[in-house]
Amino acid sequence: MVTKEAIDAALSAHAQWKKRLQDAATNGQSDFEVEIVKKDNECQFGKWLSSLSQEEKNSEDYQKIKTVHAEFHTIAGEILKLAISGQKTDAMKMLEFGGQYGVSTGKLVLALNSWKSKL
Repeated sequence: MVTKEAIDAALSAHAQWKKRLQDAATNGQSDFEVEIVKKDNECQFGKWLSSLSQEEKNSEDYQKIKTVHAEFHTIAGEILKLAISGQKTDAMKMLEFGGQYGVSTGKLVLALNSWKSKL
């Protein structure tokens, strides 16, 4: 079931990724695996999304969030890949204000807040 608490938890969890990715770029290592990060159904929120009823999955809000959430994970995985392969500059560029990460995160936050406002 879609709840404000579940959406708040998703916002909080995904907000932590910028710091994790910055740390990975700085240190050249991470406790997370690129292929897992790229998957939108491995995080707690992705698992929750997958568990929703078919009726909820048919909603426009769900479809939008499913798309932008998957995009977020693709970009986060790419940044992590760059970071742990020694391409710190490229990883940090994606994390910069106005970079791919910020744009993707902005879309996700807007979509989640929009969905939450309808509850």
